Amino acid sequence: MPIVFRPAAERGRLVDPGLSGTAAFSHGSAFDRDWLGFHALRVLNRVELAPGARLPAARRANMELLTLVLSGTYRATSAAGDSGPVVTGGAYRLGAGAGVDLVEENPDPAVASRLVQLWVAPTHSNARPAHAVAHVDGPGPIAGPASAPLPWSAAASVRREGIAPGAMRALPTTSTSACWIEVLDGELALGGRILRRGDGVGIAGEPALALVSSFGADVLVVDLPA
Repeated sequence: MPIVFRPAAERGRLVDPGLSGTAAFSHGSAFDRDWLGFHALRVLNRVELAPGARLPAARRANMELLTLVLSGTYRATSAAGDSGPVVTGGAYRLGAGAGVDLVEENPDPAVASRLVQLWVAPTHSNARPAHAVAHVDGPGPIAGPASAPLPWSAAASVRREGIAPGAMRALPTTSTSACWIEVLDGELALGGRILRRGDGVGIAGEPALALVSSFGADVLVVDLPA
């Protein structure tokens, strides 16, 4: 289907010690055979880590991982390196390459951390693991194959955009491309549907579409290879 809506209320629920959240696509305890990804986008989770939570080591391989810290503090350690504390407005990229055991934690003992985490298929398998941190608070590019703050080994690119109240934003798709729009905050309308915080929509092969926001919106845009 060229347009797929994924409301927050219909997403899988992630419930593990120290972690809660939702999964747009099948992931971990939130398995859903009808939602296995959208083009190169394999995982898109909205996660809250409890104060002081430290998750067990988890194996990651042949995937580009991106974590955006909406609030609080996040830390990731693996054979690729130690991110150190990544605070509100920060982003962490892990190119898992041939494979690493990743430990994620909220080092703040008093405040929960809110994250958006996504995984994208890389252009090449079994690369050397690599990681990087950048501060990307506010609109602009986040990750991409070239000059983004966090260059990675994927053809997809990720950016954050603000849509002003009453504004219209043309979608970046063409008849041969795709994108995923995730509403971080606010609300917008597309094709008669209202999307609010936690909702998302995938669009493929649909040029000449536009997002309209009556009250303003903060969105994450994932441009995906055809």
